[in-house]
Amino acid sequence: MMLFRLSQVAGAAVSQRLDDITPQLEKTMKGATVTKDTVKQDLERAAELQRSALRAVVALSKIGGGASQKFDLFVEGLKKDIHFANEFKEV
Repeated sequence: MMLFRLSQVAGAAVSQRLDDITPQLEKTMKGATVTKDTVKQDLERAAELQRSALRAVVALSKIGGGASQKFDLFVEGLKKDIHFANEFKEV
């Protein structure tokens, strides 16, 4: 994900925009909406997108350091979520 790379290259600039990107990251981490027409490939694609977003969140959390309360709350929620807590620690 481009955010992962940007957090390494221009961390200060990205940390100033954390409030703006948090809603999209939250939407991504909620996953795919399952309907009767959802196929396995769609679910796999959504899971890969979540893993990528999680890597970006971990990188951003290292540079964010209190720059955005909204983002910090989002990160704390991910750390407590049973689906993402282990992956968050591994990344």
